[in-house]
Amino acid sequence: MSESKKTRRNFMKFTAASALAAATGIGLPEEIHAMEINAINPTPEQIQAFMQLPAKPIVMVNLLKFKPDGGREAYAKYGAAVQPILKKLGARMIFSGSTEMCLLGNADWDSVALVEYPTPQTLLKMAQSPEYQAIHHFREEGLEGQVNYAVTQNA
Repeated sequence: MSESKKTRRNFMKFTAASALAAATGIGLPEEIHAMEINAINPTPEQIQAFMQLPAKPIVMVNLLKFKPDGGREAYAKYGAAVQPILKKLGARMIFSGSTEMCLLGNADWDSVALVEYPTPQTLLKMAQSPEYQAIHHFREEGLEGQVNYAVTQNA
C-alpha cells in the first residue's frame, strides 16, 4: 500500500460516548483535535456545532469506508440492530447502498446511507441511549472511517 493511502487510512478512533462526554465538558486528549477528514466519530467542536442546529428534520448523509476482512459484515450487524432504535425515536433509513464508482472527484467510499431524524437532538439522544451503546461496537468494528453531512431541506 502506498504511503499516501496509509496516511489517509490512519484514522483517529474514540467512542461516541467519549465524544459526547467531551461536548458536556469532560476533557479529552489533545490528539482528538488532529482528526483526519475521514473519521469514526465527531470532534467535540463538531458535536457542539451540531447541538446548535435548529430543532427541525435533518438527513444525515453517511459516506462509509469499511475495514478490510469483515468490516462490511460487522457494519451490517450494526445496521440491522440500529433499525428498531431509529423507529422508536421516529427516525428512518431513507436509503442505503453500495458505491459502484466515483464519477466526479477522487473519493473512495464503500457505501452511502441516508438517515432522517426528526431533529438533530434526536440523533444525540440515540447516541446516548443504552440501547445504542450496546450495539455501537459493531459500527466501530466495521468502519475504517466515514464522513457525515447534516443536511436540511431547502426552503
